[in-house]
Amino acid sequence: MSFMPDNELPGLHRADFGAYVAACAVSPDETVAAFALGDGRLALAAVATGGTTFAAAHSGGASCLAATPFGFVTGGDDGRIALTDLSGGTRELAAFPGQWIEHVAASRDGRVLAAACGKQVVLFDPETLAPSLLPPLPSAIGGLAVSPDGRTLAASHYDGVTVYAPPRPDCPGNTFDGPGSNLAVVFSRDGAKMACATQDKSVRVYDLDRAAGYLLEGYPAKVRCLEFSLEGDMLWTGGEQAFVAWPVDAAVDPAAREATVFGAFEHGLLGSLAVHPVLPLVAGGFDGGVVFLGSPERKVAAPLFAIANRRVTCIAWSPDGRRLVGAGDDGAAFYMDMAG
Repeated sequence: MSFMPDNELPGLHRADFGAYVAACAVSPDETVAAFALGDGRLALAAVATGGTTFAAAHSGGASCLAATPFGFVTGGDDGRIALTDLSGGTRELAAFPGQWIEHVAASRDGRVLAAACGKQVVLFDPETLAPSLLPPLPSAIGGLAVSPDGRTLAASHYDGVTVYAPPRPDCPGNTFDGPGSNLAVVFSRDGAKMACATQDKSVRVYDLDRAAGYLLEGYPAKVRCLEFSLEGDMLWTGGEQAFVAWPVDAAVDPAAREATVFGAFEHGLLGSLAVHPVLPLVAGGFDGGVVFLGSPERKVAAPLFAIANRRVTCIAWSPDGRRLVGAGDDGAAFYMDMAG
């Protein structure tokens, strides 16, 4: 299978994997785009040629994906955590029969690699990749993230987020309070802030230096995606029929915070987003299969194209920001060379 160029839009290439796409990522060397599929395969697309190979990563669905310098790490509903290299060779890192592995996370350099297994974090040795189980948390893990520099690991759960700094087997973790069920969690690029989506249609932001947090509310639906701006002073979120950005600078009074909203799309919610790694741009995937590109400086966003899906499930930039990749719930996928 190959990605085929879209003659109507230079730089855009499309494919159809015929299965739900749970996650996508681009390798650190920017040569391969990976897509975790609901039938257990990992699709590996060479971005220079569009040629795609498949690795049989899981016997059940592949549910999560992280790119590292040594390959792509996936978790699945077969209880396995697998590592697939760029040529498609796959090996098992750990297995927990009867469990679902729904979250994996890695630092940029790959020195910190973790997965969520039920109530426990699985931490892998940076040299041998041998797994270690951290002590059980109060409930099943709802989200997992590693700060870009690898100094901090966070796992969200019921009534809080537990932070490990530094992430190592003997670190007991420090729990930040957060009432209710907590889901996706992300760090700012400098690791000073953390944000967590909640089951009750809100987002909680933590200032890790001050050990303080506050709530952002008013969403009509559960927030499925969130990411900090390059500078860390804005938090981008889904959960609306538009792009939503909150000021999260410490100098702003939480009680006076107002969201910036633009790029309204009346036909669906924003369910996936990715902040450009270099430029002041943000990409978003809406229900209905429409991909938008937004400019925070101009406070405008416009549709780029649509894919044949009910929902865009994942979207990501390559590390250099040249390529945008994504896919949806019906298997349609794309990568776009923004240079044409």
